[in-house]
Amino acid sequence: MGSIQNRDRLVAITGIGMITPLGVTTGDCWENLVGGKSGIQRITRFDTNSCLTKIGGQIPEIYFEMEKKLLPDEIYEQALYPSRLSILTARQALTDSRLSLDHIDRGYAGVITGSGGSSQGDGLEYGRLSKVNFTSEMLDAHALWVSREFEFGGPSFNVATACSSGAFAVGLAVDYVVQAHQICLAIGIDTMLLKETLEGFNQLLAISESNDYPEKASRPFDKHRNGFVLAEGACALLLEPYSHAVDRNARIYAVISGYAFTSEAYNIMAPDPEGKAMAETMSTALENSKVPIDKIGYVNAHGTSTIHNDLAETKAIKRVFGEKAGIIPISSQKSMMGHTIGAAGAIETAVTALSLYHSLITPTINLEEPDPACDLDYVPNRSRKVKSLEAAITNSFGFGGHNSCIVLEKSPEGLV
Repeated sequence: MGSIQNRDRLVAITGIGMITPLGVTTGDCWENLVGGKSGIQRITRFDTNSCLTKIGGQIPEIYFEMEKKLLPDEIYEQALYPSRLSILTARQALTDSRLSLDHIDRGYAGVITGSGGSSQGDGLEYGRLSKVNFTSEMLDAHALWVSREFEFGGPSFNVATACSSGAFAVGLAVDYVVQAHQICLAIGIDTMLLKETLEGFNQLLAISESNDYPEKASRPFDKHRNGFVLAEGACALLLEPYSHAVDRNARIYAVISGYAFTSEAYNIMAPDPEGKAMAETMSTALENSKVPIDKIGYVNAHGTSTIHNDLAETKAIKRVFGEKAGIIPISSQKSMMGHTIGAAGAIETAVTALSLYHSLITPTINLEEPDPACDLDYVPNRSRKVKSLEAAITNSFGFGGHNSCIVLEKSPEGLV
């Protein structure tokens, strides 16, 4: 678990790159999130006849033309789909940060990725058969390809904690930035939208089979929710010491002031129905960050649209915030882009930072008839402008009980 106790140890988010079912740039994704648009559709890239679920969150087709244009032939031919996504979102984040790589010591710059899959989403399903060797299929390949592309010589590795992998990557990157006083890319990626994956989740009764109305299928906290919607995506965040960002007059989306990781040690497929470990994760993150609980003005929920997770998370939020739980805005981006598994925690950290930066909270769409047991403010169907948003938390809870919570604050002195 992490602890950032004073301003000298703050970590700034200065660059964001995002490719999701809602767009191939951070700007497109943010605009569609704010607009309450759904990126869920009928799957077109492979035959779903054998699948009970025939919908998902596909990255827009324009992406595949984009990677052909932007990636060198060697990378395009040898790196797998998730590794290519990692490179392109990292490039977006570095460009967005306006950081000149000529002015840093690349030998210490880190790359930490979070992904639960390896070669998923490549090969014949996407119209080509890669020249793939054994090393390209290893889970650490995503981080290694990014390190090689930008000549970053610091720590480079992947963390796999199921649905919270991206959030774990962010937390570990925060630790490296604080300890080494160097920059680090934190990237969440997964491309698990495949026939075999759909069939597996169908057997687990985990994903929605609402094929007739794809845009309505993901409905966190709604009475009629019936499972999550599988999606693919990636998000990169450039993290740097706060003092370094201030010295170069960088735009700071938000600062990360603390986080916590826990293990539920309960059930490999289901959360503790009372949300005790989820609550402990949030409480520990807040304690580590030294942010007063009354300062939290937004909770970015894990919000998967499954019966048990949404209810357990609601109970956990009530445990942590008590009477205030009913007045804190809570929302889930999964209602719009589906569940990107290992990418979700990084995407949602970035969205939380953007919410702090713009004082704007994205909605939970398809919340038409709230579950009576989920009775909090989930920002239904329309984004919400807030006068003062100083701090927020974002939750990621992975299969098997891999829990994480990250605490973010608006930049001190209002630096933007």
